[in-house]
Amino acid sequence: MGKLCSGTCDILGSIVRLPCKACGVVCEGLFKVMRSPFCLYLTVALGLNTPPVIFASQAFAITGGCNVALYWLLVNAILCVVNMAAAIYISGKIGYDPADAEAANTTNNDVKTSDDIESSAIENKKTKAPAEQTIIPIKNRTWPLFETTSRAKSLSRVRDVLCHDPIVAIYIVIGIGYIVWQTIGIGRMNDAADCGGGMDKLISDSLMFGFLFISLGAMAFSCSVCCLRYRFKI
Repeated sequence: MGKLCSGTCDILGSIVRLPCKACGVVCEGLFKVMRSPFCLYLTVALGLNTPPVIFASQAFAITGGCNVALYWLLVNAILCVVNMAAAIYISGKIGYDPADAEAANTTNNDVKTSDDIESSAIENKKTKAPAEQTIIPIKNRTWPLFETTSRAKSLSRVRDVLCHDPIVAIYIVIGIGYIVWQTIGIGRMNDAADCGGGMDKLISDSLMFGFLFISLGAMAFSCSVCCLRYRFKI
């Protein structure tokens, strides 16, 4: 009976602590983002690409609208999601330091109970430590896409990410298509005005955020790189 009550209390305690842990993870992530030199770039990328996704979802509620306009909004929403994912990836890879990740993993994995410490102490007494140990570098298994040979938060890392990363190369091609798609949207807006239903307003709002991201996104990224150089003296 005692074990049953103890197990029930442990389960309830885990459930109660779960929201607090989730809040702690979110707060820690936001704190790291706010301290990152690329905070401005991420804010611009996420802030200007989220509204077009919302506009595309609102287009489904409009009956009798143009299919051409709806198709443009849907494709534009997908491109905006790609923009946000690319901004997170680029910022994360430039600032990612494998040493910090390994230290965090070591801290999380090396939590030992008193029994483990006592048993390990007994084993250390029985066995003699070797005179010399070969240190083998640990390969990054947590974020394999972030593996790179350049130093974290450096201009060399920025150059490697922008010029040699295959994922960024694919995104550059998609980014060119995104710019072309915004220009196509001007014609789609005129077609939607003839159909009625209010889709022309959704397209015009999406175009406004799209062209703002094209202009301000590059400026924000350049400012973030300058902030990176000034902050870390690279």
